[in-house]
Amino acid sequence: MTHRGGPSRCGPDRAKRHVGTRGVRRRDQLHVIRTLIVTTLTVAVLAVAGMALREILAGTDWDTVRAALHAMPVPALAAALALSAASYGVLTGYDVLSLRLIGRHVPYPIAAIASFTSYIFSHNLGFAVLTGGSARYRIYRRHGLSASEVGQIMLTAGITFWLGALLLLGVALLIVPTVPTIGGWVVSPAVQSAVAVAILAVLGGYLLLLARRGGAPLCLFGWRLPLPGWRVALLQLALGVIDLLVAAGVLFVLLPAASLELYQSLLVSYLIAIIASLVVHAPGGLGVFEAIMLVALPQVDRAALLAALLIFRVVYYLIPLAIGLLLFVSLEAAALRRPRERRRATTERTDRA
Repeated sequence: MTHRGGPSRCGPDRAKRHVGTRGVRRRDQLHVIRTLIVTTLTVAVLAVAGMALREILAGTDWDTVRAALHAMPVPALAAALALSAASYGVLTGYDVLSLRLIGRHVPYPIAAIASFTSYIFSHNLGFAVLTGGSARYRIYRRHGLSASEVGQIMLTAGITFWLGALLLLGVALLIVPTVPTIGGWVVSPAVQSAVAVAILAVLGGYLLLLARRGGAPLCLFGWRLPLPGWRVALLQLALGVIDLLVAAGVLFVLLPAASLELYQSLLVSYLIAIIASLVVHAPGGLGVFEAIMLVALPQVDRAALLAALLIFRVVYYLIPLAIGLLLFVSLEAAALRRPRERRRATTERTDRA
């Protein structure tokens, strides 16, 4: 089932509700305060992550790290590039599915570019609503989508990611014997299993709710929230899981002595690092991601892991950022040229007449 538009007010008195000038001003003030708080916390987290990373890297032999960088096998680099491309390809499915849910048709190349540019900006700069959201809106508005529809695309894409992340984390916690130790914090097998069961139970409850409502919207805190059907939710789960498996694979192929046991540990560490980076709004997870991975994978040679993390940062973040910037600038330049070309064509027709 498809739903047009974004969340709306629900309830018998929704037509009578309105927000006065004072309410709008207060809402704007709260938005500014919230932005300042989030920015301050982000800067603080980055500072703490930087200090933690500095402590973790104390005594590192950087000559050995440089040697590991130079010794990185070409096939490993090629595999990392291919998996990065595959990961961003899967991410385009987030937008395609979201467009289907709101009942709007946009050609796949446009949806793919909107998705790619949105994610490379949010991945590298953080603050996804501001950075990635702006990129999506500027592209989709030229194809008739409203701001509320773009907002719903972002919401659905976010839910898709979190569904995949939670499912993968829940299953991994059941399969992996022990969670990687981070900062001396050890999770007992009983707690690990309980967390896994709780996560999977929440996801199961969500699917059951969707199946019982049959696609009917949910009224929550006075808002009507469109819900997908349970089959669409299963597709969201699949997309989210595949994306994270492939993205973790980018780092995995850059590590020496790769094995299934190492991939399991890396996957859990990767999920924790990505979720932590998103929670603290660290741009690109800079510092936070590296600190967690370095602490969570002590079995990997430190120099080799650092080299892999540096190459991962370039392959999965910086190269796509450069490509995305070129695409976005090209689209903006083309959009600016069109009105001038129309005016020129109109002038030429008038002169001939």
